[in-house]
Amino acid sequence: MDRVIYKPKKDFINNEEEKSKNPMNSVIGNSFVKIVLIGVSLFLFYSIYNSVIITYQKIEISKHAREEVDKLRLENLKLALSLESMSSQEYIEVQARDRLNFSGSDEYIFVIPDSTLKSAQEQIEVFFSEPEEKTNTLVYEVWIDFLKNGI
Repeated sequence: MDRVIYKPKKDFINNEEEKSKNPMNSVIGNSFVKIVLIGVSLFLFYSIYNSVIITYQKIEISKHAREEVDKLRLENLKLALSLESMSSQEYIEVQARDRLNFSGSDEYIFVIPDSTLKSAQEQIEVFFSEPEEKTNTLVYEVWIDFLKNGI
């Protein structure tokens, strides 16, 4: 005897009926909706990427601005200290002596022309420089060296 088992297709029909009753399944199953969702996702990823790049650039600008502010503060401090020292009596005396050729009560001023000063510096350099040692080389050694190495 052969046995035949019969199963009704109610379960299969019920699952299809449930799927067709749910409106989200029909919307998500549509290929146009899938393409639109992928496009929106790509646009959002691009926007996030662009925002990250802009934020990084702004952080770099902020770092450079802080460095510049620190440099300017340091320069401002130096200028304030130099202004403080410029207001002292000693600084004014030194500047008067240097720039205006003024002298103190027991001092004498000598004015030396620049041309004389330059020639005197050259003579002093010659006097203090070490003399060059002359090597006694034979003439034919100089010629051989000239032929080998050139000028």
